[in-house]
Amino acid sequence: MIVRGGGPGGATSSRAGFSGVDGTRYSGTSGGRQVVPLPGGDRVVAAGDRLRYKVYPELDAGLSYSATYVAVEVVFADGAGLDGARDQYGKAADAAGQGAAKILYAGQWNDVQVDLTAAAGRTVEQVVLVVDAPEAGHEFVGWIDDVEIGPAPAEPDGTDLAAYVDTRRGTNASHDFSRGNTLPITAWPNGFNFLTPVTNASTHRWPYEYHRANNADNRPELQGLTFSHQPSPWMGDRDQLTIMPVAAAEPLGDPAERAAAFSHDDETARPDLYAVDLANGVRAELTPTDHGAIFRFTFPRDAAGRHLIFDTIDEHGAFSYDGNAITGWVENGSETGRTRMYCYGEFSTAPIAFGAAHGGRANARAATFDVPEVTLRIATSFIGVDQARHNLELELAGRSFEEIQAAANAVWNERLQVIRPEGATPPQLRTVYGNLYRLNLYPNSHFENAGTPDAPEYRYASPVLPTSGDPTERDTNAVVKSGKMYVNSGFWDTYRTAWPAYAFFYPALTAELVDGFVQQYRDGGWIARWSSPGYADCMTGTSSDVSFADAYLKGVTLPDPLATYDAGLRNATVAPSETEVGRKGIETGIFAGYVSTDTEESVSWSLEAYLNDFALAEMATRLADEHPERRDQLLEEAEYLRRRSLNYVLLFDNSVNFFQGRRADGSFAKTAADFDPEEWGGDFTETDGWNFAFHVAHDPRGLANLYGGPRGLEAKLDAFFATPELAVKKGTYSIVIHEMLEAQAVRMGQFGFSNQPAHHIAWMYNYTGTPAKTQAIAREVLDRLYVGEQIGQGYPGDEDNGEMSAWYLFAALGLYPLRVGAPEYAIGSPLFPRVLVSPLGGRPLTITASGAEHPYVQDLQVDGKQLSVASITHADLTAADQLHFTLGAEPSDWATLELPPALTSNDAVARPLVDLIPVDPSNPLLDDTSATETTLERVAWTLPAPATPTLYTLTSGSADAPSAWQLEASTDGTTWTLLDERTNQTFRWSRQTRPFTIKTPGEYQHYRLTTPTPATLAQLELLH
Repeated sequence: MIVRGGGPGGATSSRAGFSGVDGTRYSGTSGGRQVVPLPGGDRVVAAGDRLRYKVYPELDAGLSYSATYVAVEVVFADGAGLDGARDQYGKAADAAGQGAAKILYAGQWNDVQVDLTAAAGRTVEQVVLVVDAPEAGHEFVGWIDDVEIGPAPAEPDGTDLAAYVDTRRGTNASHDFSRGNTLPITAWPNGFNFLTPVTNASTHRWPYEYHRANNADNRPELQGLTFSHQPSPWMGDRDQLTIMPVAAAEPLGDPAERAAAFSHDDETARPDLYAVDLANGVRAELTPTDHGAIFRFTFPRDAAGRHLIFDTIDEHGAFSYDGNAITGWVENGSETGRTRMYCYGEFSTAPIAFGAAHGGRANARAATFDVPEVTLRIATSFIGVDQARHNLELELAGRSFEEIQAAANAVWNERLQVIRPEGATPPQLRTVYGNLYRLNLYPNSHFENAGTPDAPEYRYASPVLPTSGDPTERDTNAVVKSGKMYVNSGFWDTYRTAWPAYAFFYPALTAELVDGFVQQYRDGGWIARWSSPGYADCMTGTSSDVSFADAYLKGVTLPDPLATYDAGLRNATVAPSETEVGRKGIETGIFAGYVSTDTEESVSWSLEAYLNDFALAEMATRLADEHPERRDQLLEEAEYLRRRSLNYVLLFDNSVNFFQGRRADGSFAKTAADFDPEEWGGDFTETDGWNFAFHVAHDPRGLANLYGGPRGLEAKLDAFFATPELAVKKGTYSIVIHEMLEAQAVRMGQFGFSNQPAHHIAWMYNYTGTPAKTQAIAREVLDRLYVGEQIGQGYPGDEDNGEMSAWYLFAALGLYPLRVGAPEYAIGSPLFPRVLVSPLGGRPLTITASGAEHPYVQDLQVDGKQLSVASITHADLTAADQLHFTLGAEPSDWATLELPPALTSNDAVARPLVDLIPVDPSNPLLDDTSATETTLERVAWTLPAPATPTLYTLTSGSADAPSAWQLEASTDGTTWTLLDERTNQTFRWSRQTRPFTIKTPGEYQHYRLTTPTPATLAQLELLH
């Protein structure tokens, strides 16, 4: 049955059709092929025609997905259909084929396109809606809209790669269900500013909503063009400055009153250009520079008035015009490190009036013009108005709109040309270049040139240092320093793929990006966990550690590798006094070996720490060869951190066969009867126990040993992909969070691919001797989950700072940085028959695949030599000229006999360090917390039995850390043997834990530590 009227509503939709006011509802009970005629037909198909429609299958309570076995089909005059038709993603276009392919998202609008060229010259007599679910007896409901047959638009010819990018990709999303949660950003790569249209000029969260906030005519409405700095809607935007053209008698300031409807068909949304033709006849265009933009507004000649409104999201801003330039400031939105932003702009024609807008916010200002076209050049600064003017002079003065766009286009094409696939479909090309665009938006420059193009003097207003006094109308109160700083990266998200992608595709740029974050450490003592732009108390792990170590180990020439390492070392060894920085729970976690359940999300904090410790250990080992002055210390730290990275075994509960939280007393948080791996939250960040069951990417073989070996890991993975996510066990969350619904929508068991903790899991099959399972799952993700790119979708979840994009890029090449922090890549199977990879500053690499339509690797040749393991080192990859894959329709025995490298190399369960000294809560040195301390010159203790320590640690107190000491041991408490003596030692920070090697260990029961002068310590350990 079909009924015309209304629409589904839902997380990303209004109660209307997709573009029409009324959609068409289909419903019924499954059972055989059901056909209902639709309006249309009596059309002769021309070459290049396509059938296109939008469909919204609702999710039934029984999760049969019967409503997804749906298609709009054509019946020709001879009564036949279009046999063998495929949609734009290569899936069978008939109703049964669409359902079987699982290509349609339930609870979402889907865009389906079918090429009709093969039927050119035939007459379409009828258009029909078909439902053909395999199981009978299930009630189904869905909606269709925008059914059309017509010519497909021309595709880009490949000469301008930016033409493949639609910046609206990922904007058809919401806080309730994410298909990206992005903004349609036009900007300079890694730019100082973003520029975005906004449909809500009063929010710093979701200012551009592609579809769900449409007006009564089901059309979006523009409320302004905005300077943005949003890293994520969850973190919030800051310092938004909005400019809106108004063609009305009065300069309307209220965002809702000035809003003008538009169609997405009338938008041009590219990295180098945004343009829109509004329903009121106004055309607005902009193109970016690094610190500014040029806007061009064309008003109808019969407009009642021509105004530009300058606005903010609240009352925190001011604008003025002195007859030559508009200047002003804004300070709004997210407060994490935010400081005031200033602007300086020049009009092509002087306004005939400048003053308060009519309605809206009191600080909104309007410039009124008596000409039909107005160009505005405007630049911004976090330093002050004078620097904003200087930025304009450097980037915008004397340059036409076309010249500025050409420059932006050139720099984007340079970034996008690193991947050139051959044999890719138009959706695949849009996805590749859309993902490269997203990768290159972040992180963002935070510095400005106070000098000249030939003699630059870079300065920045520090977001991590305390401000001084109050800002003025013209100058910041932030500390202005020399150098370059970068901001806007959520390292919990980005360490997994985005930072390895920077290192692979843009090694020279990566060196600057890394050092731009190390500048945060130089300024404020720490690198932000989630830079937005300053220190945000958000997410688990200090994952800049592994991000930057990985880049260094892959040969990125860091300007200051020791400072980069030291920033990570502080995270790993110092208990921070503020929650916004460092690792939570390590006051005790360092000594227990895990973060206890006294800290929220304790398992996540612990497992992320082990990954970061591993990477820092690898970095320290390499640095020791390059810095002989610190060699001994670096090697000691490397051994300590490497052994500490094995502590994951401490959180593995054999009684439940999962990782779970442990209390401070060492007991597991839940009994086997109470533990449910499908419950979300609690000790796990944004997921459940299943998705953290494989969170040991640095040591997959060691993980396998916990499950009984490679076969046990395979069985665990099989169960993971077979256990459905029902999105009902919300655990400690008060609501069903969007990640739960997205994980359900993926329909791949517990595989919550919409969120980052799951992104490596499919690649773990390489460590079970069954790499074909990795290949099949990765190909399914590539084929099914990055769809909808032409209606503002394109992602299966939040596209966080390029991370979701980088996953696709790596997987499409047949590679994945599984063990981040180890310079190697897991092998999958490439998506394209041929692709040329040309890293900026690196050697070109050609990846070819015979049988690329299939997922299974039969053979892999690296420059003609067979690679028999599902892993390749970064050095071998970047030295190679060609990787050639032979792919087939069935799994082979390729790479099944040899497992890739891991930290553990045998069948034994990993053995972490153990403190031989029993915990003594009454002794500040032995109470397993750095929160207490004592002053000493000598301390002695006795073990329960003789033992042989190989390392010991000392943790400094709040002051007077020791610079010299002796560690002695005795078998009888009378005769003492010197085990270790240190002089000229330095603890760089309070409450820092430093490891020391016992070079000639022996078995003793009695120990003492002596300092030549009184010193303060918070903790000591004897480790073995």
